[in-house]
Amino acid sequence: MNNIGFALCGVAAAVLSGCFAAPQMRMEIPEDSTTFNGMTFKLHSIEKGDMGEPVQVAPNPSEGNLADLMVDSLPDLEYRIGPLDMVQVVVWEHPELTSPMGQYQPAGQKVTTDGKLFYPYAGELQVAGLTAQELRKEITKRLSDKILNDPQVDVRVTGYHSRKALVSGAVNKPGYVRFDENPMTVPDVIAEVGGFDEKADPSFVQLRRGDKVYNIDYVRAFKDNIAIDRILVKPGDQLFVPLKSEMERDRKVYVLGEVNRSGIVRMDHYLTLAEALAASGGVNALNASPKDIYVIRNSGEKKIDIYQLNAKNAMALAMADRFEMNPRDIVYVDASGIATWNRLLNLIVPTMNAMYSTTQILYETQLISKTGWKKSSR
Repeated sequence: MNNIGFALCGVAAAVLSGCFAAPQMRMEIPEDSTTFNGMTFKLHSIEKGDMGEPVQVAPNPSEGNLADLMVDSLPDLEYRIGPLDMVQVVVWEHPELTSPMGQYQPAGQKVTTDGKLFYPYAGELQVAGLTAQELRKEITKRLSDKILNDPQVDVRVTGYHSRKALVSGAVNKPGYVRFDENPMTVPDVIAEVGGFDEKADPSFVQLRRGDKVYNIDYVRAFKDNIAIDRILVKPGDQLFVPLKSEMERDRKVYVLGEVNRSGIVRMDHYLTLAEALAASGGVNALNASPKDIYVIRNSGEKKIDIYQLNAKNAMALAMADRFEMNPRDIVYVDASGIATWNRLLNLIVPTMNAMYSTTQILYETQLISKTGWKKSSR
């Protein structure tokens, strides 16, 4: 073989020796834990049931504990009259006191903004904060002292305006919900405003009370044994239901590597690893390494957890369906060794063909220069 042939063979050998430079990213994972650039990396085995440690999130001082809102049973409440409520006072057998204005008398009188009510012969009464029974006793006492012997008085609240909670966001009829003497729970309040809008995300309902915010996941309430029908809503509370489109901005998982459709998988409510892979068209049967499926999670400012699934064991897929994804997790499916080799060959073969053609041309040129055109063409 001439010098040119040796040189080309040397180039080919150099190319073949670069098998490590396969045209895809390969995962290099720690055997247990390691540090890199000040970050701690921890490896977990999903098929062995190692789902990692709970993510340590710094406590939010404004976030309340939902259990604090729950009651064992609904209480029997006595409604206390407030400003702008409508109160009706009936004195039996004395229509001149019950309806002094006749047919023009409205169904009750409105309590003033400072909580007062005027009633004939009883005078001006400070009624805010009183129950109907307490007000009945006070009016009975005043009428007995002035004009009647043993008056039969009845007091009813006919309009509830002072005690209310605000419901806003993605509900059908946002606005104020007014309280009467019956206790109001979260489902009661949602029903009062016509239920959730079709674009709502009920997994992120927020209840604000004072300086605390409580997060309520309507979707997972039954799974997590959260009795939302025992969460009392109080006057002054604010309930907010976000749009699903607003919450989806950060609720996504990235699926990369040897899957049939790499990209972003949206988290509707909660998502498992098996569901994330299925949403990406599944692993690529020709190129994927089933033992090298990873979930990469930023668990803290200085900590990254890597969860590995060896799906060669079919039972491991059951564990994948139990592994719950967190927003912004990265799922990566590594390539198999044969896929790496095939891709390398796809790069090498055109180069080798070009080198072979070049060698043939040089050989023919040298032959023509030595023997002449006619001899070389026989």
